[in-house]
Amino acid sequence: MTFFPWKRALRSKRAWFSALTILGLGLVAGLAPWLAPHDPFRLNPSQASRPPMWVRTALSAGQPEYPLGTDRYGRDVLSRLLYGTRTAFCLALTAVPLAAALGTLAGLVAGYAGGRLAAALMALIDLLQTLPSLMFLVICVLIMRGQLAPTWFNGLLTLVVGFAAVNWTSLARLIRVAVLRLKTQLFVEAARSVGASAGFILLRHILPNVLHLSLAWIINNIPAVILLEAVLGYIGVGVTTAVDGDEFLVISWGGLFYAGRSALSRNPFMLILPAAGLLLLSLSFILLADFLNGLSRPEPD
Repeated sequence: MTFFPWKRALRSKRAWFSALTILGLGLVAGLAPWLAPHDPFRLNPSQASRPPMWVRTALSAGQPEYPLGTDRYGRDVLSRLLYGTRTAFCLALTAVPLAAALGTLAGLVAGYAGGRLAAALMALIDLLQTLPSLMFLVICVLIMRGQLAPTWFNGLLTLVVGFAAVNWTSLARLIRVAVLRLKTQLFVEAARSVGASAGFILLRHILPNVLHLSLAWIINNIPAVILLEAVLGYIGVGVTTAVDGDEFLVISWGGLFYAGRSALSRNPFMLILPAAGLLLLSLSFILLADFLNGLSRPEPD
């Protein structure tokens, strides 16, 4: 029996657009080391502040060697844009699932256990939800940045942990409500009557019935973490930790926004292209989430 409506998906323009865009950008992210024409980290002061190759000014002229120009340190903009795509996917595919795992676990325990443990978990959830999420995330990043893994991660792991610590609460509430309903069902009562442990009931009977909520939450929140990283990067807080005041060890679209602000008049593509990639990837995941949510509704005649 086929549960996924493949025929409906193949007829959906939203599904095609989302799938092809995500797949295309995913290939770009995976092949970035081979697609990038230059080392995105290498400083080349002699080629600093080059405009795109089709632009010629009184101060400098573009070169085919650097199709989209260079930044103020002489690093290739195209190469950094490609590596920024990889960072965006890395964040989306690690931070959101981690938050979903925390929220699912907390929701399962709070919904099934009851008593003081459930009350303590709900009090923690209420406390975290009263805090401004963006401000709390900025504080987490500033405190942990350079501490968790100050070498090649250098802030990326910090943002993953920070996002997961802030955003799991909404899913926990959703899972808790579903568990409160499921634990009164006959199949759960039957398992309890034959002596099944609470862990077995949660893993074997309840978790499979709430897993679709976690998957839907992941799809819906991937655009949020991508946009959030861009916002943090634009204000100078994010995965781009400074080394010796200048060099950045992790390349992200948010970091490109931060660097592109000062070069907007000279090379607007340093800001426009990462913004376009951000918009395209976020829109694709939003349309995919909307399509998947629509599968629960009957198809019109």
